Amino acid sequence: MAHATLKTIAEYTGLSVTTVSRALKDGDDVKAPTKEKVKKAAQELGYAPNLSGLSLRTGLNYSVCAILPTVKDGDVTGDIGTLQLISGLTAAFDNTAYHLTVLPLKEGEDPLIPVKFAVESNLAGGIIFNLTRTNDERVTYLNEKKVPFVTFGQTEMSVDHAYVDVDNYDIGYRAASHLFSLGCKRIALLSSQLIYTYAWHKYYGVKRASMEYGVPFDKERDIIIDSAIKDYRKFIRQLYSGDNAPDGLICGSEISAIGVMSGLQDAGRHPGEDVKLICVETSDLSSLFTPPIPGLRQDFYSVGNVLARYIIKLIEGGNPAELKYIEKATLYEH
Repeated sequence: MAHATLKTIAEYTGLSVTTVSRALKDGDDVKAPTKEKVKKAAQELGYAPNLSGLSLRTGLNYSVCAILPTVKDGDVTGDIGTLQLISGLTAAFDNTAYHLTVLPLKEGEDPLIPVKFAVESNLAGGIIFNLTRTNDERVTYLNEKKVPFVTFGQTEMSVDHAYVDVDNYDIGYRAASHLFSLGCKRIALLSSQLIYTYAWHKYYGVKRASMEYGVPFDKERDIIIDSAIKDYRKFIRQLYSGDNAPDGLICGSEISAIGVMSGLQDAGRHPGEDVKLICVETSDLSSLFTPPIPGLRQDFYSVGNVLARYIIKLIEGGNPAELKYIEKATLYEH
């Protein structure tokens, strides 16, 4: 069977080649039913764009590189939100000329190294990365190189760049407020290192809630940095074998929550009763715990989808100052 082309789809649908092309690119001037008709026809006909020819005609590189962290030392499993993030990215590229390449950011590696590799090897027309810092040298580098990029996370830099983020300030505030409303008098936040912007945002949200409820929250005493913990179960067992342990915990992920609950039970404490818990989550895993614990759900599929749509707009000449999106987490009581 001959390779399907835009002309093939046009003849199949009775539409013009221009309309078919715009529909496959999700053009704003094409109505939704027409887009659906064209994309269905493209799938039925096995259409795939000729990227090399397309790149020659347009001068664009249709490969997008996402640089994401790998499993760190001591992890039982990786970040379970990463798969949803990648699924959201690839879904947005369906029926477009764009495709995704994922580069790993290794534990302990200088985050600029894979970015430089992608740029110097001409791997991508646009780059997506996460774990942003308040002053992130990757932003400076890509801006100087004039390479389109979108960050998953914010910075506090003067460079006006495109970003997609989850409202971590709101997460910290709501998670802490939930625990304080249950009567907790001392809570702890299991957090990533405070070199990351989102970790600071989460801390500020917790701090605001502590001030409103009149309950002390000390950054040095009450933040537990997760990268320093190799065995959550052992760490929590030891923490709760002593006196003056927190009566409320904000778990940074479903995986850390599993270790926390096991450690509490080892120490003779009852999760949800002796120690109140809430989890920052990306899946429904918390509902399967015994007892289930509430979670503030981040929709990484949605985040990935917006990241992909933004990088396409940037590659095609969009204004980064107009591409900023912050998504709220949803509370699940389970």
